[in-house]
Amino acid sequence: MLRSAWLIGTLATLLICGGTTHADAPAGRIIVQNYYYALPGKVNEVYELRLHASDVRGSLGLPRGRVLRRTKTAGSSADLPDVIWECEYPSAAAREKDVKVLGNIEEFERVERRMDTLLRKFQRAQFTVGGD
Repeated sequence: MLRSAWLIGTLATLLICGGTTHADAPAGRIIVQNYYYALPGKVNEVYELRLHASDVRGSLGLPRGRVLRRTKTAGSSADLPDVIWECEYPSAAAREKDVKVLGNIEEFERVERRMDTLLRKFQRAQFTVGGD
């Protein structure tokens, strides 16, 4: 019984996480994460505005990325972001091109200005797979 429970748990983890290993991931890919720390009472607005920003990206033919919202079970620690946006790019050059395109889009600039009014803190992290 214990062995079958372990097997079921392992299979469920592989299905949920995709079973990707470092060896499976293409080298040089860039993963960007934006961390949004909402002002009190503004979490829903931050989340909805980030979804809208992803819609704007999609309308431009850019990757929409993925928007994550902190669960209630994660607690209410001020050290944790309320919303995370993450996007994977095939290379650093693709990320740079993405940023240049967005820098010329008024609608995206309006989203950024509005987001600034909803946040107490913003951070960005960039990661790579199999590279520098």
